[in-house]
Amino acid sequence: MKDLGIITNQTPGSVTFDNYQEVKTQLQRYIQDKFTNIDYEKEGLAIAIENCDELKGLRDEVTTRQKTLKAGYSAPYITVEKMLDELVSIIDGPYKCAKQYVDSAEKKQKKEQILNYAMKKADELDKIGKRIIDSPAFFNDRWLLKGCKVKNYQDDIDKIFQQAAKDINTIQATAGDNTSILMAQYYETLSMNRVKSFLESLNESQEQTDSLAVESESNVLGYKILKITATQDQMASIMDQLDLMGVDVEELEDGMPKAMKELIKPDFYSFVVFDIETTGTYGAANRDGEAKIIEIGAVKIVDGEIVERFDELVNPERDIVPMVTRIHHITNEMVSDKPLVDEVIKKFHEFVGDNILVGHNIKSSDLRYITKAADKAGIHFSVPFLDTYLLAKKFKKQMKWENVKLPYLAKQYGFEHKEEHRAWSDAEVNAQVYFELQKLSLEN
Repeated sequence: MKDLGIITNQTPGSVTFDNYQEVKTQLQRYIQDKFTNIDYEKEGLAIAIENCDELKGLRDEVTTRQKTLKAGYSAPYITVEKMLDELVSIIDGPYKCAKQYVDSAEKKQKKEQILNYAMKKADELDKIGKRIIDSPAFFNDRWLLKGCKVKNYQDDIDKIFQQAAKDINTIQATAGDNTSILMAQYYETLSMNRVKSFLESLNESQEQTDSLAVESESNVLGYKILKITATQDQMASIMDQLDLMGVDVEELEDGMPKAMKELIKPDFYSFVVFDIETTGTYGAANRDGEAKIIEIGAVKIVDGEIVERFDELVNPERDIVPMVTRIHHITNEMVSDKPLVDEVIKKFHEFVGDNILVGHNIKSSDLRYITKAADKAGIHFSVPFLDTYLLAKKFKKQMKWENVKLPYLAKQYGFEHKEEHRAWSDAEVNAQVYFELQKLSLEN
């Protein structure tokens, strides 16, 4: 049944449903013949989806007609509305039945896909991996939602296995006689906090019969002040191990690097705008390494005026992809005798100082390269940043912009872009664009 063939008429003060009884009878007969007592467990998901789509189409035809009539009439429409509602109720029964089955079957299908992916990851950890999947804390029902994409749940699962592998190594390395019982606790919750809490209660309930309870020269408590330099992951593992060993740790100073704070309000007039250019890459699929920085360009703004510039080419220690050279016009010869990134990033870090960093599309691109180079050089950027690309997106619809790329925005405002896709030039024009976006923000 492709459509219902509803015929309605509208005249001033009157709305009629001319073939109501005919449509109702035809619809009831069709629903009875095709959809009543259908067993979707037997017919399968494909039939359920097909029926669901057909019933939704019929339902949409009725509800669309309702909206059309209601838009022009009020009181005269009430009688016809009741008729149309009755048609909807005839369709709703089998439609909800089909849709409920489709939703349930699709969730079941998606859960199988998720668990298949998880089992592949589990195989990398042998028996430990299977125990992680069997944990009541492993599966997240959020993964079954339609809005949860494949990449979302795969990223979550990857993180769970990576963290679990670290946690299990920590427990096995430090728990001693308590290893078995602590592992059981961990598999129950996949949480080191739960393990630590359980260990504390276990220690409190145990009788004080160990060697520390006997007074002797060998059990006198003491302390040492250490400075441990490590990555975030290493430090977390060390702290967990000390906890499990029952060592009392007092944190006197936290020297771990802090994440850069993202600003969304352009309410400042002094900052550093920067941009980078890279070698590009042919991609891992072509066995090519990652892209490397070949230029850092920046301008320092104080009270709305450019007071200092930074422009450095970098030797990336790899070839520049020819297609990328055609964009920014930086060749291998131009960078072959330039300093390495460790030296340039230190200069840039000094140039930035404690100023806010501003850039176009830096949150998803430039900052990743900058922070990675800084980590390698043993320094850290801890200043706030603002991404003008994300700021411009807020005004795209209002300003009727075709896109929010920097060259386009510069052209819209009539700014001279001296050398498009060169870091120093992009940084200069980005400073001008920032102040235009600032005006828009103040006006809205």
